[in-house]
Amino acid sequence: MYISSDWLQDFIKIPSKIKAADIAAALTSHTVEVEGFVSQADRFANVVVGQVLEVKPHPNADRLRLTVVDVKTAKLNIVCGAPNVAAGQLVPVALVGAVLPNGLEIKAAEIRGEKSEGMLCAEDELGLGDGHAGIMVLSSKARVGQLFAKYLKAEDVVLEVDNKSLSNRPDLLCHYGLARELGVIFGLSLKPYEKFLNEIDYPTGREAALNVKVEDKEACLRYQAVRVENISVKESPAWLKDRLIAAQQRPINNIVDLTNYVMLEIGQPLHAFDAAKVGAISIRRAAADEVVETLDGQEKTLSAADLVIASDREAVAIAGIMGGRLSGVTEGTKAVILEAANFQAAGIRRSSQRLNLRTESSLRFEKSLDPELTGLAIGRFLTLLKKLCPAMKISSGLTDIRSVAAAPLLVNLDLDWLNAKLGQAVAREQAVEILERLGFQIADKSAAVLAVTVPSWRATKDVRSREDLAEEVLRFFGYDKIPSQLPTETLRVPEPNQERILARKIKDVLSLRAALTEVYNYSFVGADQLTKLNLDASNYLKIVNPLSEIQSHLRQSLAPGLIASVRNNQAKSERLGFFEIGSAFFTNSGRWPKETGSDQTLPYQEKRLGFILADDGAELLVRAKGVMMSLSSELLGRQTELEFAAAESLPGWADTATAAKISAAGREIGIVAAVSAAVASNINLKKPAVIVEINLDAFLELALSRAAVRFQEAPKYPPVTRDLAVVVPEQILYNKIRKAITSFDSLIKSAELFDVYSGDKLAAGEKSLAFHLSYQSEERTLTAAEVDKLQAGLLKQLSEAYGAKLRAF
Repeated sequence: MYISSDWLQDFIKIPSKIKAADIAAALTSHTVEVEGFVSQADRFANVVVGQVLEVKPHPNADRLRLTVVDVKTAKLNIVCGAPNVAAGQLVPVALVGAVLPNGLEIKAAEIRGEKSEGMLCAEDELGLGDGHAGIMVLSSKARVGQLFAKYLKAEDVVLEVDNKSLSNRPDLLCHYGLARELGVIFGLSLKPYEKFLNEIDYPTGREAALNVKVEDKEACLRYQAVRVENISVKESPAWLKDRLIAAQQRPINNIVDLTNYVMLEIGQPLHAFDAAKVGAISIRRAAADEVVETLDGQEKTLSAADLVIASDREAVAIAGIMGGRLSGVTEGTKAVILEAANFQAAGIRRSSQRLNLRTESSLRFEKSLDPELTGLAIGRFLTLLKKLCPAMKISSGLTDIRSVAAAPLLVNLDLDWLNAKLGQAVAREQAVEILERLGFQIADKSAAVLAVTVPSWRATKDVRSREDLAEEVLRFFGYDKIPSQLPTETLRVPEPNQERILARKIKDVLSLRAALTEVYNYSFVGADQLTKLNLDASNYLKIVNPLSEIQSHLRQSLAPGLIASVRNNQAKSERLGFFEIGSAFFTNSGRWPKETGSDQTLPYQEKRLGFILADDGAELLVRAKGVMMSLSSELLGRQTELEFAAAESLPGWADTATAAKISAAGREIGIVAAVSAAVASNINLKKPAVIVEINLDAFLELALSRAAVRFQEAPKYPPVTRDLAVVVPEQILYNKIRKAITSFDSLIKSAELFDVYSGDKLAAGEKSLAFHLSYQSEERTLTAAEVDKLQAGLLKQLSEAYGAKLRAF
């Protein structure tokens, strides 16, 4: 956005000692970032006033003229194509080296064989209008050799303000808003804007009322309109064009220029319709695929989400963005309908983006403008129009349709809180003065807690809380006055996430020691997939909006994903191993509420660890047991023994003959099972596979309850080692025999299975289990007789409990 220093002077008298650089630095420090500033005179560097002395035809081109132009320091030969060039004229001359506002660089040239030492300029080439029918002819007041900028009195300095820093300050998208800020910064008096408005008498009575209807009052918060007759559309006066050019706006005609002028002055967009082309006005949503030809000649196809200004049944403008060409003001316009509206910001933003149509108007509306600006803008327009068109006549009443009544916003500001928040004492008088100069009202200035009424231009989206008021005080008090200091907060080490730590240790064991590959599978399964795995999909949670048909349910096990990982990779390797840590989901209620304060809970979730081994010929069950033993030893400790026992219930994909439940410290934590041949055939799994799946939450509890490792003195007395091989019925589990051995006497320190045999030397239904037994006392060296007696007693107990007998071979 571009701000004219001369324009600011209308509202605050900036002393000459305050230079443009001072203004730029002050605004950057207190309000918004100023990217730079430039003198208007610099735009017309190397452009001077010249007098045409001689004009004659070009010998080699019918449409060109050869001119001799006096610029005081020299008489230049210039080739000109303007049809209106004539001897005696005073004209703007761009000398060699000049760079015009449109970017054209002037160089010495030879045109059709004739030397040209400059250029005679038209209005559009100087950025002063659209005229290109001929060169610009100056008034007799111009002096030959005079700098063109001086002739224009273009000594203004223009500041460029960064648009991004204005996103939350719609009140600053104009000259008056920035003048207010500079008044506070430099202690200058701001003129009330009402001083720039004339008293306006609007006609009354039903016959003077405009026919206006707002159909969507949520999208159009306020709409004001008035009809003005007896106007004359023509070129704007120099003062108006100079102001617009300084703000990088192109002058068009006095009516359109005046709407832009008011917008740049107070931030409220206006639009003028040719009254002869507009009947009854309605503010409504566009019909689907409705087409509007905008003022720039583009046809825009609208949707039902777009808001339009319509005349009878035809849209004549895209609300808040751009007017339509058919209702635009032209040289033949004798009466206009002037509108000033306030639209819902988000709707304007969406329409502008969808239509790829960003304008100065939409830029302001999408920032949430103050609804009170509409009346001021119409008043200012009519005041200035009276100067441009003295015969103008207001021929209607002022239509004012408002959907939301204005309600003042009150924010309490505790000064003790303010000083504690800023970490710096701010005097009451200074805080009050800053707020009042910014337009805030304070009823009781002596109260400990100030009741601050927020002005309408700051209440739309900017100032809503005491923290916002603190920012207002601080930015004018001075950020640089706040001493820098380190925070006094005591830093605390965050509590360790035990689940994450456990998961990382598990990954280390499985990936490094067991050489398994980690996978991340979807938490979703399909009904067809479950059926092939011999699982009932009706017991699973169904997703309302699934990603696809094959991901329609939430999984209750990691097994489907692990099996799929093997099936998808079985052709790539003979030996496969994958593991995954993830969640399983069940239909019963969990502990987490659906929403804060809600009595309803999310479905129960359980953290699981699963791994799968697949090989064509290995002892997969033994390998899987070895991996689990390694995990248990690392995470639960050597003193915690894993037990593998027959499982009462198994998932549908499991082979019941090759499966077991896994327990640790007397607590069931999971299962190990081979994938059945029937299921493998259903899913085209070509390798034997064994899956282990455990409850990670239970495993974590066991890991956290693990007793601390303590060192103890090495035994003084040596152990006595004996082997014991017993024959037992085949259905007797190894764990039962081992427990019976280790619990028989405290002198038996360990029992290690080293051989299992079942063959022709034994009767059918029998098996042999051979153990290494270690006997040891902490008080003495055991004798052979003592050990023989203990072993005989042990064999007797095993015989009585399990029918065991000593193996004879």
